[in-house]
Amino acid sequence: MKKTLVILAVVGVAAAAGTGLWLALRRPPARGLELSGSIEARDAQVGSLVGGRVSAVLVEEGATVARGQALVRLEPDLIDRQIAQQQAVVDSQKANLARVLHGPRSEETRRAQIQWDGAARERRRQEALFRNGLASQQQYDAAVALARTAEESYRELARGNRAEDVDQAKAALAAEESRLSYLARQKQELVVSAPADGVVQALDLRPGDLVAPNQAVATILEASQLWVRVYVPETRLGLVRMGERASVTVDSFPGRSFPGRVVEIRSQAEYTPRNVQTLDQRSDQVFGVKVAIDPTPDLKPGMAAFVTLAP
Repeated sequence: MKKTLVILAVVGVAAAAGTGLWLALRRPPARGLELSGSIEARDAQVGSLVGGRVSAVLVEEGATVARGQALVRLEPDLIDRQIAQQQAVVDSQKANLARVLHGPRSEETRRAQIQWDGAARERRRQEALFRNGLASQQQYDAAVALARTAEESYRELARGNRAEDVDQAKAALAAEESRLSYLARQKQELVVSAPADGVVQALDLRPGDLVAPNQAVATILEASQLWVRVYVPETRLGLVRMGERASVTVDSFPGRSFPGRVVEIRSQAEYTPRNVQTLDQRSDQVFGVKVAIDPTPDLKPGMAAFVTLAP
């Protein structure tokens, strides 16, 4: 009986030890996740919406540029001629609108009134002659028509222009001004500028080169937008949180760490290797995690980096 109790006690101790070992294997290590990757940066492809012939290249590859800084200029001769021509059309439409708003000149109104008075006198004279048998019906009718026409012409000028005429003149001016604004916007596209602070990674142009519309002429690397893409095993994904702080180290600066934070955790898992054939390879399932690095001029895209995430 004593031997049985001893055996049971030993078995119980062994079972407890085995349970503790299993829990220790299941529990993540106390230290943080250490993952490797390479530093990447966002780049921008810049160009012109209109294209043209290059007149000046203002920067070189590798130059540091600021947002809005001019990189390339295109020749403006053709667009300047179109703008000058369109400006003349706009000026003409403005004058037409002013004329419509002001209405007829007083001299025109007085002249129409004089013509009406003269036509009215002639009508009365022809009427008297017709009654006395000295003028024909045709002559009298012509005098009446002329007097009525002169009267309507005077009244039309006296009333001024109709509201529809004013609206039409305004619409014509707006259309031509819109065309002029479009040409001015096209002229702005003759200067290719940097969309953000960065480094000119690629720029292969010379004065005289032809650039097609919507063609990228330079690549700007935004050094302030740095990150490291690392891959976390599925079994350790629970240790990663959005916004979690991270520490990034590179071989170029031993003993120095750069702060960062988790900004993206992919929702779709992938496998390493990608072609999974057996269930045992489920341990190779990983999730991509993007760690943004606080802006620093010391780190460069392409550097190998190690990321440590706190548990």
